[in-house]
Formats: sequence, C-alpha cells, structure tokens
Amino acid sequence: MSQAFPFNDLTALLQQAHRGLKRDVAPLVDALPEGGFFVSLARPLDVPDEMTIPPVEAAISSHMLQHPDGAVYVALFTHPDFVRKAQQEQNWQTEDGQQLLCPLPARNALYYALKLMANNEQVMGLFINAYQDQSLMLNALEVDSLFNGVAVPFEAYAQQVPFEEGDGVMVRPADVSSVEGFNEALEDFKSQDAQVKAYEVVALFDEQRNMQPFLAINFKTEGASPEQYGEIAQRFVALLQERVDFPERLEIMFDEEFPNLI
Repeated sequence: MSQAFPFNDLTALLQQAHRGLKRDVAPLVDALPEGGFFVSLARPLDVPDEMTIPPVEAAISSHMLQHPDGAVYVALFTHPDFVRKAQQEQNWQTEDGQQLLCPLPARNALYYALKLMANNEQVMGLFINAYQDQSLMLNALEVDSLFNGVAVPFEAYAQQVPFEEGDGVMVRPADVSSVEGFNEALEDFKSQDAQVKAYEVVALFDEQRNMQPFLAINFKTEGASPEQYGEIAQRFVALLQERVDFPERLEIMFDEEFPNLI
C-alpha cells in the first residue's frame, strides 16, 4: 500500500496498460481489487480528510471532462497530484470555491463511471489521468471489462504497438453471404478493375490487439504496384458504400499469402 494512500497506487500499472496490449492490461486488472482512483469533487463530502474513503452510501459528484465535440468523459486519477493538475487546468472547484479530491476503491470508481455512462448519453467514456503523458481514454465496453476483472485489449492504443516476437494473427475464411449485396459488390469490382484478378474474404483476429475478429479483403492484383494500392482501395470502398451497409471495421490488403487458408 502506498504511503498515506488508502489503497495501492495503480500509476505504474496504468502506464504499462497504456500500450493497450492484452498482456499489458492484465497486470492492471489483477491489481484493481487492492487499488483505487481519485476524483475531483464538485460538491464537498463530510469526510475528515482527502485520504478518507467516503461511505458507500455517500452521494459522489465529481468534475468531468468535456471534449470540443461535446462528448463528456468521467475523470479518474491514480494520484492526488494528477487531480490537482487537472483542477488547475480546468479551474475545477466546489460550489464554495474549494479544490477538493476524494479517493475511491477501484471497482467502486469504475462502477461510478459505468453508471454515469449508462444514465447520460452525453457521457461517452472514461478518461484516466488527464493532463499526464500516459493518460487513458476508454469506452464503455473497456470500462465494463475492467470492472468485471477481465483483461481485454485497449484497441485504440494496441494498434499503435509494433509487432513483437511471438505475436501472431489468426486468419480464417469469412462468410459474408448474410450481408446483402456484399459478394455481388466484390464480383462487380473484380470485373470492373483490370488490376484485380482475385480476392479472399477473411476474418483476422489478434488476441493481443483485438476484442473480436474483424473483416478483411485480400485483393490479388496483376500489374499493380504498391503505390497504386491506395487508389484501388479507394475505388472499392466507394463502390461498397454505394451498395451495402459498411462494416464497422474493414481492412483492405493486397497480395498477401495465407498458405493454410481453406
């Protein structure tokens, strides 16, 4: 337990989790039962000092962060100094002009964040350690996984981490016949584009970087240089958007070899 903290300091583990890979998130998840977060109070609480955890029935009202696009994020911090930095930057105060903070056990803090997201459609996610170099912005699914003690990749961060020795991606054929017009769009594109001779529709999954498999199209080309791949992809996306509901995530690849694909 950190000196003067009512729980273990999660700062170092949160910095590791900033990489986003599942294996880097797992130690943070394991530490949550004995760890905690701090919030900046919008209204004072009847507690003796800022290191006293309030009773579970206490009505917490904390400051939140607003994105320029209007979205709001619950703000949690792993260290009191980080709260004070945000209070200075945002001019956060209580109604009577004080700058106060409050410690919460980690799962209590995550539950608090989830309830705010569930009850207000403007609250889009959780921002941990704002104004620090390795802050984390998480969506509701990621916060829910933390609350339930399940390590999942933080995808937005994991995608930025280069592949390391031992990393791998699972590839399997994907059936898109249930998506009306998808296969027809692929066939039409192949017939219209002289540089595309064949294609494979596959599902890709990297357990360290993905929460679930995603769709990919691997175009086999003839006479196309890598510099032209971007133009081919743009033409296909334009055609697909005219024909079908575009997938949430679609990766377009060129001339990849999947020798074990059946």
